[in-house]
Amino acid sequence: MPGLPIANPANAARRIAHPSDCAEWGNERPRIVVQEQPSQGGIYAMQFRTTTALAALLALGALAACAPADGTAAEGADLIIHGGPILTMEGDAPAYVEAVVVDDGKIVFAGTEAEAMQLKAGGTEVKDLGGKLMMPGFIDPHSHFIDSLSLADRVNVSAPPVGPASSPDEIVATLTAAAKARGLKPGELFVGYGYDENLMPAGTSLSRDLLDEAFPNNPVVVIHVSMHGAVLNSAAFSQFGYKDGMPTPPGGVILRKGDTQDLEGLVMEAAYLQAFSALPLPTPETEVAAAKAGQMLYAEAGITTAQEGATHAAQIAQLQRIAKAGGLYIDVIAYPFLTDIDKVLEANPAASWGSYRDHLKIGGCKITADGSPQGKTAWFTTPYLTGGPSGEKDWKGEPGLPVPAMLAATKKCYDNKLQVLIHGNGDAAIDFLLQAHEAAAPGDLSADRRTVCIHCQFVRPDQLQKLKAYNIIPALFTDHSFFFADTHILNRGLKQTSFISPMKSAIALGLRPTNHTDAFVVPIDQMMTVWTAVNRTSRKGVAIGPDERITPYQALQAITVNAAHQYREEDSKGSIRRGKRADLVVLSADPNKVAREDIKDIKVVETIKDGKTIFPAS
Repeated sequence: MPGLPIANPANAARRIAHPSDCAEWGNERPRIVVQEQPSQGGIYAMQFRTTTALAALLALGALAACAPADGTAAEGADLIIHGGPILTMEGDAPAYVEAVVVDDGKIVFAGTEAEAMQLKAGGTEVKDLGGKLMMPGFIDPHSHFIDSLSLADRVNVSAPPVGPASSPDEIVATLTAAAKARGLKPGELFVGYGYDENLMPAGTSLSRDLLDEAFPNNPVVVIHVSMHGAVLNSAAFSQFGYKDGMPTPPGGVILRKGDTQDLEGLVMEAAYLQAFSALPLPTPETEVAAAKAGQMLYAEAGITTAQEGATHAAQIAQLQRIAKAGGLYIDVIAYPFLTDIDKVLEANPAASWGSYRDHLKIGGCKITADGSPQGKTAWFTTPYLTGGPSGEKDWKGEPGLPVPAMLAATKKCYDNKLQVLIHGNGDAAIDFLLQAHEAAAPGDLSADRRTVCIHCQFVRPDQLQKLKAYNIIPALFTDHSFFFADTHILNRGLKQTSFISPMKSAIALGLRPTNHTDAFVVPIDQMMTVWTAVNRTSRKGVAIGPDERITPYQALQAITVNAAHQYREEDSKGSIRRGKRADLVVLSADPNKVAREDIKDIKVVETIKDGKTIFPAS
């Protein structure tokens, strides 16, 4: 059949669904391939092919008129969703449609309810939103997915509102109760997470001695809220090869007891790596079940694509086993950590990176240029107002890893045309990121490499200008304006703290910032992330850079269309448009239409991945 000029593709069914068309197609089910390239006068060219596939034809409503002569219903689209506002995230302002049609995991129509219902047939599921909002599924710009596999075996000792423990004694009490509840055996490793010394009562901290008293027969590791360190007891120090008097490795922090060289308990950054890399992973027998439970933490937050943001070679192999066994039901993008890039490249040639296989893809390289500002290990050009983590004077932080190794890794990844994510919190670390880019980038510094500045917390205005000039994406972290800004004010001062995660300034420059939780530094809660970007208010109620507040729609862009762009997936994810994957989330209310302070109270009602509901799980 020749191509037909259709002035309005959305209304094409009125022309195509004609009995003579059905006779010409015969017994084969037709597909319409729509090429949305307007010719003269805005007319769209449409071409027909006969094939057993029918998805594109369903998008235009023709099949209903071509039902079999015996009166049985032709197979329709898989799913029609209507009955509530549907926010498409197409364009620079909120735009809505009445209905979405899904077939074979993809969106085949988005428009009016009347036109969508033309695609209904006997096998079509019709979902009524009941007035709730639907929008594209959330895309996680940065977290640590691998930790979700172990989270069920770890104990949350965070301070309120995230956890129950407001003091070292309450942390120990929480751990003790959990150990009793699970029947902890002597010698068994026990792990907690969420410790933040900044939220403890003045003059108190969690220590090796406190943990030894409660757990003399078990190695105990309590992971710092930054995930860049931990407090260990004596048994854990012994198990992971730490000794009193050992030197502090370059880029590391080890707290000591008083004026001695004995280990006090807290190790950070490079000094933490030997414990971190040895923490047990789920076994091959339990890893698929652990991954399915971990993914539910993301699905409950409306996330359909997650990041594993610093992956060691053994973890890459584990994720590949899980994926091959069918254990992933959301998309996971892994970024091998600098120390393991060569090992991962040996097993996975660079040409295989960047493509999904069973919901998993290796996205690029991860380099950590510094630590965390709340842990006082972020790398700055000016000193901390409160000294270093061990009382160091004139403390500016330091590189997270040896500078030559970071430069070499950046160059290797650029030479292999691999995306690079560089973690940089302090402004000195961001200076290093820019210098590494300049040294490694062959030719055009502004080429489309999708290089990412992860966190980019304390970026300066002049650095933002360079990020724009070099086409580097700032992946910001506005949750800090609530969870940690009061600590930042003490450490860095109100002026510098007020410019953390400057979303509005980045957008004004034409950048496309994303926004993340760095889970499990803070909980996976996309509405909280939107709330912090819109309100920028600390735990104590201090306004943190009100000039950097953005609109709810801009905050949603950071975790949908902008995040899809960060991953080079803008053609398949991030908005509701024909041809994109049916990754969707249903919310209890529209963030664009509630009071700004109420955004954090919006709930995820349902999460849909490739047209299938994954939360609430049946």
